[in-house]
Amino acid sequence: MHRLSSNATLFLKIFLPVFWTTVLTGITLVAWFGEESNFGGLPLTSFRWATLFTLIMGVSVFLILFWPLKRVETDGEKVYISNYFRTAFYSWELDVASYHEFRFLFLKIGIIELNGVGSFGRKMRFVPSRKLVKAFREEFPGVMPEIE
Repeated sequence: MHRLSSNATLFLKIFLPVFWTTVLTGITLVAWFGEESNFGGLPLTSFRWATLFTLIMGVSVFLILFWPLKRVETDGEKVYISNYFRTAFYSWELDVASYHEFRFLFLKIGIIELNGVGSFGRKMRFVPSRKLVKAFREEFPGVMPEIE
């Protein structure tokens, strides 16, 4: 079994959002329920709203950008796509229509597009490992659709 997705996928999808949301939720709760005397008597109205806004925007960004990321593995005949809770598999020849890559900020994002709608939708995003994708293409030439 060849993994095509980077180890950063697990970090970006699970660890970073959980850690960041936990810490910022704690700060927001302290800001909203703490007494102003605990903060040197400074007015906290702006700080309270800023922490709440930052928490909401951060969670929104995590849901939009990182939650759709998947883990991708293949055996040469099928591609196994997982969201870390359940796994679906598709045939390279029959089910996969195309494979695209693009840059988004500091990440390279790969998109596997299916011919029809699968368990996770028609397009599945993942963070490809350049080294692992290259090794798979060398071992199984012609299996993975070329980058469009």
